[in-house]
Amino acid sequence: LLLAHLLLTTGDCSIEPWRSWCAVWRLREFPHQLSGGMRQRTMIAMALCCNPRLLIADEPTTALDVTIQAQILELMKKLKEELDMAIMFITHDLGVVAEMAERVAVMYGGKVVEEAGVLDLFDQPLHPYTEGLLACIPRLNGSKGKLKVIRGMVANPADFPAGCRFHPRCSYAKEICRHEEPLLQEFGNRKVACHFPCRERRLTKEVV
Repeated sequence: LLLAHLLLTTGDCSIEPWRSWCAVWRLREFPHQLSGGMRQRTMIAMALCCNPRLLIADEPTTALDVTIQAQILELMKKLKEELDMAIMFITHDLGVVAEMAERVAVMYGGKVVEEAGVLDLFDQPLHPYTEGLLACIPRLNGSKGKLKVIRGMVANPADFPAGCRFHPRCSYAKEICRHEEPLLQEFGNRKVACHFPCRERRLTKEVV
């Protein structure tokens, strides 16, 4: 990467930037000789070696155990501060979102349905899909019984329904939701794509 993107010579390439991310003696090993956590560290080092202003991390902790996951997240937060860069973190893990994010964009069916600061999002979700995701999180002090789920199945990406893409699974869907796709609009200091973007407004009319 250094040779290709920064036009350096072999002699100019230093191992010094790698010291924070993985042991120097590991640099000559092959992927099958590395643990999952070490492979992730190696990928992070490769992504950062050209000093980007933005790091796009797509599910960087998938398939890692909890201990290694915590180490990787801590490393990424440390590097973010040291290198003064932004991170776009793509994940389905809401625990990771709470740990890493400052602002969150929730996507459904390939489109952003809600965007908000992380504290606002967890405290008061405006979109039914976001509300459903948060309701599915197990609670240690919750009542016994089945975990909550979002009803139905994700639509075929090649054949999304008319109107709001989430309406077949939405408990609050009304007639307008079936025919008119909501746009992503400002709602206070956040954005939401919903005809009835909060629990109070959804319940002002009969749910059908």
